[in-house]
Amino acid sequence: MIAAAVAVFAAVLAIRATALLARTVLAEGTADHEGPPRRVVRGLSVQAVHGKTRRDVAADTRDYSFTVAIANRSGADRRLVRIELRVTFRTRANFLGAVDLTSEQNITVGAGKSIEATLRFTTSNVIPRHCRVDAYTLLLTDDRGERLVADASLPAVLQADTDGVGPATWGWD
Repeated sequence: MIAAAVAVFAAVLAIRATALLARTVLAEGTADHEGPPRRVVRGLSVQAVHGKTRRDVAADTRDYSFTVAIANRSGADRRLVRIELRVTFRTRANFLGAVDLTSEQNITVGAGKSIEATLRFTTSNVIPRHCRVDAYTLLLTDDRGERLVADASLPAVLQADTDGVGPATWGWD
């Protein structure tokens, strides 16, 4: 009886944590309006157009590469000084987690220009080995401190970033 109560409590806690993290992720970059995160901030827009991942399960490393299209419709150059990739994952025990990976890159987009850039991220021993990656989110901050959030959950990258098909009891054991 106690074990069943603990299991129910853990499930409720996991659901609440998932909802809280989802609200936190959606709230990024939305300080001045309600709704989903903005993909356009004062004339600057970004879209993930291609992505790749490389996994080494034995060494527990992951390398990510995303090609993004960035358009600057403003009258001034924009410099992205902090570029992060948020990897959201779910463990076998159905707990939701996320890790932010930082790129060393800076990108400048000229006034009225559009560019494509390749963003690279790497991690080692951070994301649990036997988990499902649920989403990728790009968090881009410019030199004015404005943050732009873009979904990068490309199906090909999600499929490649896996240990394989999990058991039928995935999320229940």
